Formats: sequence, structure tokens, C-alpha cells
Amino acid sequence: MLENDLIRLLTQQCRVLPPVRVGIGDDGAVLQPSGSEPVVVVTDMLLDGVHFRLDEVSAELAGRKAIAVNLSDLAAMGCRPTAAFVSLAVPRSSAADPDQASMFLRRLYSGISDLADEYQFTIAGGDTNSWDGPFAVNVCLTGTPFVTSAQGGSLLLRSGARPGDRLLVTGALGGSLASGRHLTFIPRLEMSEWLVRHFDIHAMMDVSDGLSMDLPRMLAASNTGAVLESNRIPIHPDVDVTLSDSKRLSAAMGDGEDFELLFAVDGQTAQAIASREDCPVSVSDIGMVTAEAEFTLRGPDGQLVSVATAGYEHRL
Repeated sequence: MLENDLIRLLTQQCRVLPPVRVGIGDDGAVLQPSGSEPVVVVTDMLLDGVHFRLDEVSAELAGRKAIAVNLSDLAAMGCRPTAAFVSLAVPRSSAADPDQASMFLRRLYSGISDLADEYQFTIAGGDTNSWDGPFAVNVCLTGTPFVTSAQGGSLLLRSGARPGDRLLVTGALGGSLASGRHLTFIPRLEMSEWLVRHFDIHAMMDVSDGLSMDLPRMLAASNTGAVLESNRIPIHPDVDVTLSDSKRLSAAMGDGEDFELLFAVDGQTAQAIASREDCPVSVSDIGMVTAEAEFTLRGPDGQLVSVATAGYEHRL
């Protein structure tokens, strides 16, 4: 079973009851008790050998990434972080060298604490266990909207894209794993706040599994399709320049671990964003949302081709 299959299964089987407003299927869940502002909850589990390799990267960077990927989910929901709960599964073999294990955990939490200090949230709890598998860290992070409902704000979900909307993406895509950028990327919280304070964003998500894997999730949630323009997709300099143009484009769309923001806005808003000199990061208009539930790419020759889903997906 693939991860997307499990998500569809759980969406069908798991009821959404108050105070939960949004359950499985978005970048985060939304809890909103009656009369209260919403609280967004995101979570990610990272494994040694899958999301990083501890024989190649520092404990600090592993800890940093565990927090950063969750911050990226909150950015996609238009939220600031408030509290994190960090749980660890430590290999039993580490008990053979307690001093080394202690040093590893201190360094891991140094990476975690650095981001908590930078983004002003609390490490409020968690759990620890030992087992015979590889090191694992799970982070659950809560957040609240940058703009409250009392201030006229609303939560950003994947499901609001409308036919005719423009699709915009921050930064550039591809090459994150090969370059190590997936360990050091900057979560787009500043950009998220700038967007929600100045513009009407119809839908937003982060690009974590690759554009060609993640965009269909937004389109499915919104019951729409899309046409992307191949010459508008921003390819990161980290993508191997010796590759052909088509392979560099495939890398940009399918490598994953970019943690950029993908969002849908009307055409007038897209132009307004492009004209603003105070935009925190670069933004590219890469295509249009369509009423037809197809995902296509316009190539250099002007021909439309269906986009095959590519990117990272866990096999369960």
C-alpha cells in the first residue's frame, strides 16, 4: 500500500467530530472549540536512513530538520508555531556507549532548540522509547493563524483553488536531496505571514514530496485540474546543469524535499504579488487552475501532455 492509498482509506473510515474542523488530508488538522480561535496541529515522523543519514549528517541538523518540516506545514496553513511535542525512538544498541548516546541527544536537542528560539515557540513535552530499529524522531507542532478571525482572517487549506486561478510557487525547485538543502532550508513562515496579511489566498500547501506529487493533492481537494507552463517552473541551481533540459525539469518537479509554498490566487492578485518589491522571497507564476480535472504540462512546442505523478511516496 502507498501512503496516498492509506490517506484515502483513513479519510473514508475516520469521522470528523467537533471540535475538529479539518481532519486527515490537509497539511494540518484544525481544532476549533466553540467560541475560540482555531488551533492547527501538524506532525511528522523522521527516520534515520530515510529522511537523513546519521552517519553523514550531524545530530544538530537532524534535530533541525525534524522541526523545520513541521514549521513548513504550519506556513502552508497560514499559522505561527506555539508549542512542540518531540518523541524519540532510540536504538537499544546506543546503550552500549552511554556517553556517546548522551552527547548525541544533547546535540539533537540543540538543533531543535535553535529553531524553537528563532521562531519563538515552546518545546512543551514528548516521549522517549528504545527499540531494535533505527533512530526515529516524531514532532507534533501546534500553531495559530497569523491573522485571527476577529481580524478578518481565515485558515488556508488545500481545497480552495478555483478555475481560472493562477498557481504560484516560492523559491526554486529540485536538487534538495543531492545538495543537502533539505537539511538547511528556511521554512517559509515569513512569506506565509506576508501573503495572508496582504492578499486573498484561495488555497496553499507546501511542496515536500515534489510538485508533480503535491499539486494533484491540491487539485483533488479543490475538484479542479491545472495546466502548468514548462518554461515558467523555477529550477534550482542545485539541479545538475549537465542534465538535459527535460531531465532538469523532471528533477524540479519530482525530486521533492523543497519545502516551498504552492498557492492559488486570482489573476489580479497574482499580478499584485509580482509587482510588490517587499515580497520576502521570489515567486513564480507557473500555470492556471482549470475546471477540467486533468493535470497537464505545456511543453516548449506548445503541446499539452499529461503529467505523470512523480515524487516521493512511502510504501507501507
